[in-house]
Amino acid sequence: MSDPSGFVRSPPSTYVKIINTARAEMNGQFGLILGYSEERSRYILVLCQTGAQAMLRPENLEPCSSMEQYQAQYQQIRNDPQVKQKIHELYAKAQQLLGGRKPEHAAGVIGLLLLFVTYRIGLSKMIMLFSLTMLLGLIVAPDIQTFGIQRWKLIVRNFPNRCRETIEQTVPQARGRVTNQMALGLVVIMILFAGRTLFASSGSPTAPPPPQVAANSAQRSLANAVNTVNVANIIEEAYKLGYNDATSSHPFGTASLAELKEQITTPPSIPDDIDYDYPPQPPPQKSGGGFGFGSLMSLFMIGRTCYQAGMTGDGNFDPQLLMVNLQLLPMPQKAILGFSVFNVLKAFVL
Repeated sequence: MSDPSGFVRSPPSTYVKIINTARAEMNGQFGLILGYSEERSRYILVLCQTGAQAMLRPENLEPCSSMEQYQAQYQQIRNDPQVKQKIHELYAKAQQLLGGRKPEHAAGVIGLLLLFVTYRIGLSKMIMLFSLTMLLGLIVAPDIQTFGIQRWKLIVRNFPNRCRETIEQTVPQARGRVTNQMALGLVVIMILFAGRTLFASSGSPTAPPPPQVAANSAQRSLANAVNTVNVANIIEEAYKLGYNDATSSHPFGTASLAELKEQITTPPSIPDDIDYDYPPQPPPQKSGGGFGFGSLMSLFMIGRTCYQAGMTGDGNFDPQLLMVNLQLLPMPQKAILGFSVFNVLKAFVL
């Protein structure tokens, strides 16, 4: 058997965690599988933390989870001299493409652009877009590193195979049970869910004012108009009365001050023949987000976390072990799990 655990990839892309060895300092370290030695029945791997090579039995290795894979890649980038050299080369190449400008300045501009997009489409949609971009990036990154972006046709042709490998790395129990077509279909469904959510209109058209509000507004407008006309007539009448007092050599206000005061205190009259019979207001529509891509990803996160926390070494599920491991989860992971549960409940309840 040339690959008993199915870890060997070309190019190497499987990260594993070392467990149950006689050397305590090696347990818990991460490694990248390079190949399998049939003569010694051991996997050949390079340790991410030190860059040294090792040969270990299949039972001393287990596939890394998504978070452990990111941690292993970070250790490899930080400690591998070749990777450091490659980063410096990529930095110089990026600076050359930018016309001598520093890549960190371009990163700052991109960050401002992301903030603007977040402001326009909302934080939840931006997180969804970023997650979808990261997912596609993780799928095609090995082929881009191997073949280069110029050979995009080959990358597209190998995309279904990379989808299957990504699913198998995320869910080890799916290894050997998922074909390339099934994996491609799952990824396409996720993309369609995301597109439906991202391009769905988040705003609702402005509703017309309620009938009662419209009626009250019409009454106020009419009253204001009548009041304006009334005030203009009163001002004109006051001017005439003052003129008459002046031409008759009478003291100011002698002509008919009481009559003028009566006109001022008289409320404006509103016609009674206005029809305020409006149709009844329709009941408000319930706005619900529904089950979308974000809820699907949250449900997947809950399932994977519970599966990893509740599985025993012999492949059985233990609810008591699940409860213990959930209590021992780090606080950031508990926060993510709680947010995922809230997101799923919101899709069905709110």
